[in-house]
Amino acid sequence: MGRGWLYDHLLLNDRERWHEAHTTLAAAAAVTSRIGVGTMVTSPNFRHPVTSAKAALSLDALSEGRFVLGVGAGGPGGDSDAFGGGPLSRAERTARFGEWVELTDLLLRRPVTDFTGRFFSAHQVAIGGGEPRRPPLAIAATGARGMELAARFADLWITQDVSQDPRAYAGTPHAEVRRQTALLDEICADRGREPGSLPRLAVLGYGGERPLASIEAFRDCLGRYAELGITTLAVLWPRGEHAAARLAVLEQAAEECRQAV
Repeated sequence: MGRGWLYDHLLLNDRERWHEAHTTLAAAAAVTSRIGVGTMVTSPNFRHPVTSAKAALSLDALSEGRFVLGVGAGGPGGDSDAFGGGPLSRAERTARFGEWVELTDLLLRRPVTDFTGRFFSAHQVAIGGGEPRRPPLAIAATGARGMELAARFADLWITQDVSQDPRAYAGTPHAEVRRQTALLDEICADRGREPGSLPRLAVLGYGGERPLASIEAFRDCLGRYAELGITTLAVLWPRGEHAAARLAVLEQAAEECRQAV
C-alpha cells in the first residue's frame, strides 16, 4: 500500500500556511479508499499522549485501518517553544519521548489506562483502546536510545538520509543509514527481537540523496537502500523550481512500483 505522510507541526515556517495534521489526514482519508495515511512525525513538543492516542484511534476508524501513527522525539525550537517554559536538554527530550511512547502504547492497547510519570500522566482514561487491532506505531529514531524504543514498541522504524547527531554522521547518506541499520540490528538482538521483524522506512531528500532527479536516480536509491534492509522509501513532495519535473519522476516511479507488486 502506498502511503501519504504529513508533518505534524504547528507551523512549517513563518511564511507558509500550514493545516493541522490530524484534521488534514481525516479529510484525505475521507476522499480516498486505498492509499494509507500517517503522521511524519507527531512529537511531545505540543502533543499529549492522551489526545494523540485518541486522534490515532479516530483516524484508524475513519480510514478503515489505513492510518499509521508516526512519532518522534521532537527537536528544540519551533513547536517546542510555542507553549513557553524553559528549553529541555537533549537528555530530557529523550527521557520525555520514552515516557510519551510508553504511555501512548498503553492507551492504544488498554481499555482503561492509569499512568503517572515525570512528564505525562493519565488517570482512568478510557478512549477506546484495547481493540484486537491497534493503529500501527512507527518510531523515528537515528540514535541508540530512540532505537531501543523502536525495538520495544514499534511496528515500523523511520530514519532519514541525514543524522540528527552530527558527531555520529557516517559521511554520506547511504553510509549513515547503513550505520543506523547495523545499530538497530544489534539493539533488536539485545532485546530479544528478531531484527527482520521490524520493517524499516527511510525518508530521502533531507540529506544528499536526490531520488527524484531522474527515474534512474530513483531506481538506484531503491536498490541501494533495499540492500540495507530498508523495506519502504518515502520522498519529499516536489516543491520549488523543478517541482513539475520531479513530480513526473514520482508518478513514473509510483507506476513502476505498482506494476512490480
